Amino acid sequence: MAEFELLARQLIQRWKEDPNATYQSWFLWDERIKNFRSIRRGLAQVVAEIEAGRFGVAYRGSSLETVVHSVAEQRQIFKGADHAFLWKPKLRIPDIYENPANQRAFGRLLDHCACCDTAEEIIAGIHTIDRLNIKGLGPAVANLLYFLHPTLVPPFNTAIVNGYNKLTGGKVKLGSWQHFLAMRSGVLDLNERFRDLLSNDLGAIGGLLFDIGSGRYPAPPRD
Repeated sequence: MAEFELLARQLIQRWKEDPNATYQSWFLWDERIKNFRSIRRGLAQVVAEIEAGRFGVAYRGSSLETVVHSVAEQRQIFKGADHAFLWKPKLRIPDIYENPANQRAFGRLLDHCACCDTAEEIIAGIHTIDRLNIKGLGPAVANLLYFLHPTLVPPFNTAIVNGYNKLTGGKVKLGSWQHFLAMRSGVLDLNERFRDLLSNDLGAIGGLLFDIGSGRYPAPPRD
């Protein structure tokens, strides 16, 4: 794999120097860190309203819509982040608006992850929500968890999954928490492998995968 690693390193270096790629246009963006604080405060409000029974039964106008809108404004990499949370009444998804038990479980996941500080605790919270099989509530939630723990949870969307599969030869699928956890493990391995070029903040490698998956950069051929 020596040739692949050399080509991958060259790719990352070119990508970091590209003013239009996500590294310079989003990861180094001054407003990015400020948005972390506001999104975290917004998630705390979502949890408080769910615990108090004041969250409501609709996405539009909710505190969650405000938070997800802030995430979706995080430049191109998070564009469309709100799609997974929009209430689709004909499909009854995601089933956290009209199902009080599912809504409380969602709130517990956010609260649990906001209060913990280890990967093991975060993964335990994900396993707990996964076992409930809440219709329409999948790994898109990881985009919220990323803003709570950027060194432990990578961002997640279609382009990032495509980029991961192209770069690693993986077969990660959307909509599965188990596939997300497998991808997370692989992302951490990649991040360690190229740790001198990337960042402990998994947003950097998430941006690289996004740019590969969206076609801005081709993945280097694997041996």
